[in-house]
Amino acid sequence: MGRAWRELRRGAATAVVRDQMFGTDAEAIEPGHMDVLDLLDRTWRMGDLTAALRVDPSTITRTIQRMEADGLVVRTPATGDRRVVTVAITRAGRRIHSEVAQRRSDILEQILDPLDDDEREQLVDLLEQFIASLDVYVRDRAS
Repeated sequence: MGRAWRELRRGAATAVVRDQMFGTDAEAIEPGHMDVLDLLDRTWRMGDLTAALRVDPSTITRTIQRMEADGLVVRTPATGDRRVVTVAITRAGRRIHSEVAQRRSDILEQILDPLDDDEREQLVDLLEQFIASLDVYVRDRAS
């Protein structure tokens, strides 16, 4: 399990897949930016986006600033409470998201091709259990 964990985080295969998925040219996107775009099917309040991504508020602020500079998102004060900032995806952000999501889907389809439907379902179930257990571990140690 330790080797698998390391390979998922740092292995040579991970770098190749990351580059193919997120790009290496002028239109490349950071994996963390894709995480944000995955959620922006609607307008989000910054605080809610922070919670959904499980990151520190300063991290999401810096990320959104970079994404806004790249033309992927737009920030606006919330109607009725100008202290609250909302984030929405731009047309360029939707285009980039769509392209990367398609590449991601194609890559995952190829990687999972050797597995039959039952094995894929089992893998998804086990990964969801793993993530839930990881969340409990982090929650219990964060306090």
